[in-house]
Amino acid sequence: MLIPTTEMADPTERTRRSQLTLLVVAADSDRDRIERAFDDGTDLTVETAATLVDAWERLEAIDCLIVTPQAAGETDPHGADGDIVAAVDDHLEMVRTTAAELPVVVLADERTADLAAAVRSYDWTAVIERSEATGRLADRVHDLLERHRLATLSRRSLASIEFAGDAVAIVDTDDEIQFASRSFAMQFGFDHASLPGTPWRELFTDDAVDHLESAALPTITEGWRWTGTCTGQRNSGDTFAARVRLGGLKDGGLVFVVDESDGDDTES
Repeated sequence: MLIPTTEMADPTERTRRSQLTLLVVAADSDRDRIERAFDDGTDLTVETAATLVDAWERLEAIDCLIVTPQAAGETDPHGADGDIVAAVDDHLEMVRTTAAELPVVVLADERTADLAAAVRSYDWTAVIERSEATGRLADRVHDLLERHRLATLSRRSLASIEFAGDAVAIVDTDDEIQFASRSFAMQFGFDHASLPGTPWRELFTDDAVDHLESAALPTITEGWRWTGTCTGQRNSGDTFAARVRLGGLKDGGLVFVVDESDGDDTES
């Protein structure tokens, strides 16, 4: 069955903040560079702090924190001349204990593979080389803030769905479950906390995946929603007939609504 997409407010519509407050830790020499990066009309406030400890009470009042490896070294047991990657890792770990979802940008002399890997292990965090700051810093800050806004909207939407009992999941552009309702996790036999990051294809049999890829996804690409029956596969390996409603998001993500069907496992 094909159902035309209804017009409604779309939480994936991207926006840019008109006002920003940044806090820069121990990087007075970078302040001019940072301010020049935001020449896009943003009403920018740049605050500074000598150390992360000095900034501790101000984290809840800012939009984004900017740190440097040198700054991490000043408050880190590795020391300013020690392992930069370990220093940044410790610095970010300190931030996350107080402000788990605060967007953070690491401004480094060089974006090494090890440094990039360390930064990727923390949500809402990016690393930029100083030489690229003028051209890229504003975009990265706005991108982190926008991703955070959309994730918050998604969580709130799913929280409201929990009350209705619908088994709903949102899949990101990497084809992995980003958010899922508790009833969705129970439907597939997963612990609710462990489901995010799971590829959606692992939730269906091979034949069902082929059916969804050949029939459902092209329909979504054309701007429609898709409804049909296929075979779901629980975490235990057991299968069940699933009634699936599938829709698309503007960023390329997917929304799955799955109900156990009384019918057989025939794909339709």
